[in-house]
Amino acid sequence: MSRKSNADALADVVSPPIGDLALLPAPVAKIRDKILAACETGDVEALRIPIDWNETRPLFARSGAFKAGTDPIEILKALSFDRKGRETISLIRAIFAQPYVKIMRGPTTLYEWPAFTRQPGPPANDRDAVARWRCVRFGDLSRANAEGKPRATRIGIASDGVWHYFWSED
Repeated sequence: MSRKSNADALADVVSPPIGDLALLPAPVAKIRDKILAACETGDVEALRIPIDWNETRPLFARSGAFKAGTDPIEILKALSFDRKGRETISLIRAIFAQPYVKIMRGPTTLYEWPAFTRQPGPPANDRDAVARWRCVRFGDLSRANAEGKPRATRIGIASDGVWHYFWSED
């Protein structure tokens, strides 16, 4: 009998893309709606409410690019090409307009947008290609990921409604 290693036990199990928002757990749907409602104001400062809903702040970069205690809205402004957060708002809206995937990692379940970042292959058509490019920060346009695809920005929310991350691929 073979035993699974810890790495195998924690390997991500990723669903096919899901477009039906009714399949989201209520806490995930609620925080997604809060984030989108904040974006509808057109003011990045409104994102402070869904950010502060978390016990801990979502991560905005995979690396330690931002020091602990840094104001999250200032981080979002700094990540935005216009330095005012309008690009951030546009990205969030574009990302949440895409299908998502359900990721099971050990006992943790995450919902991640956009689904195409976890799926191999090129876009199915021109409309899908344009939708993918809308999920890429201006600052990331000239850099591809390890697979040669655009470095899309991702949003991850746990099944309990905790917003875990909003970051570009490294």
